[in-house]
Amino acid sequence: MYGCPGCGSTMVFDIETQGLKCGSCGRTETVEAAEAREARRAGSSFSVDLLTCPTCGAEIRTLNTAQAAFCSYCGASVLLERKEAEMEAPDQVAPFRVTREECFEKYRSMVKKSLCADRHLKRDVTAESFRGIYVPHYLYEAAVRGETVLEGQETRGNDTYYYNTSVKLDHEFSHILHDASKEMPDVMSEKIARMEPGDFKPFSPAYLSGFYADVPDTDEEAYLPFAKAEAVRMGLQDVMKDLEGDVRYSTGEAEKKLVKMASAKCTGRALVPVWFMSIRSGGRLLYAIQNGVTGEMVADLPMDIPRFALIALIAAVPLFFLFNLFLTLRPEMVLIVAMLLALGAQWIVNGRRRNISERERTESAAEGGDDLKQRLKQRKRLASHAKGSITGTMESIGGFGGMILLVVLLTQLARLNNAGAFRLITAALAAGMGGLIWWGNRTQVKTPAGCYAALLVMVLAAVNQIVDPFHSEDLVVYILAFLCMAAVVWVSVDMLLLHNRSCSNPLPQFETHQGGGMDRA
Repeated sequence: MYGCPGCGSTMVFDIETQGLKCGSCGRTETVEAAEAREARRAGSSFSVDLLTCPTCGAEIRTLNTAQAAFCSYCGASVLLERKEAEMEAPDQVAPFRVTREECFEKYRSMVKKSLCADRHLKRDVTAESFRGIYVPHYLYEAAVRGETVLEGQETRGNDTYYYNTSVKLDHEFSHILHDASKEMPDVMSEKIARMEPGDFKPFSPAYLSGFYADVPDTDEEAYLPFAKAEAVRMGLQDVMKDLEGDVRYSTGEAEKKLVKMASAKCTGRALVPVWFMSIRSGGRLLYAIQNGVTGEMVADLPMDIPRFALIALIAAVPLFFLFNLFLTLRPEMVLIVAMLLALGAQWIVNGRRRNISERERTESAAEGGDDLKQRLKQRKRLASHAKGSITGTMESIGGFGGMILLVVLLTQLARLNNAGAFRLITAALAAGMGGLIWWGNRTQVKTPAGCYAALLVMVLAAVNQIVDPFHSEDLVVYILAFLCMAAVVWVSVDMLLLHNRSCSNPLPQFETHQGGGMDRA
């Protein structure tokens, strides 16, 4: 569409100069000058190349690009089908400001920070794996006006004080964004969608030259509840700045009440730049997505199980000698340590299963377009950055605190010489394991077999403690402890497999294809 006025070659949008640049002679031109030269009427439709993946059916539009040899959405290495089409001009566009090289460097830094990241991410992903795509978004205005009561509490020494604080909201927000493309995973795009109004410019096809673009294929009315919830969240965030800093407030009930008082409307369409990468892993896909303006990135980072096992083994050796240095590892102690590790592993497995279940419900809601409850819940969790930092800090403190608590507990158990106490402890741990498995079964994700194996061994251990309280055969206790540790290893492998599943995406299945025709890696 945009030819060089000097040599006639194709001009594409150059991120560094924020204008058009000729790939042959290097001539540059501002977007405004190119528009004036082309005499394109603002707001009119324009011609593009429509690229369709023959494997999954995904469609993207492009201007002045070479024939694409892979699909960004399903990871298939196929030549995309090309034909001419018309594209309706959106109202606004945010031009790319982050280069492909900067995007790749950030991704590589993320992978390096993950000690156990899948080796394929380091070996197979290059800068060329990232494709610049403009993702369509709806723009919303939303307002919330009303009063509500926030419940809070504060701890001073040994005393806890409770507060009911009345707050009034009278807020209006514009430029609330939501992804309007079924082909972009909402679970990930919502994490990087925060943009400022100043990042956007009136639309011109010149910004798309050399890049790809999607078009809206969802109903703008479907995201009105989302816009209302965003207005409530941002309004509460504003009024809570003036409240007591040491008081912790719960906003769940207040948000439910205020959402009913909120109003919202769609005000237009905009294109948001995204660097997008996909790579196949087994029968699923790994994505990395970066906001092309802010640089914010999210990526699926599954673990390399052999590498994780090696690191865990290296860490276990000094811990073993440390425990032997300060503790007397009696048979009962070894058994209880193994049972405690099994409980911890089951707790983590439940968390992974819950994450997978929530993600799959979110994907189902996105495909059905009839219920945004799951996505609103997740967006609220992601958007509350203050609460998120507190959560991360508490998790770190909890991890160190758990290690200290374990050492203290083992120290006390080493001094214990009461058969009745050991019977009670093993029975309680076995019951706790059963309770965790029952609790985890509330999700839609099947319980791994290793969990049941660990439960069986723990029940046998509890029975052995009851029928043989004086441990006439220490060998039996050691065997049970060994079997329990073997079950812990089994559960840990299941846990890693669940984690890797939660860090991946199903193959896309768009309207014209079923997404199952490609070769599985």
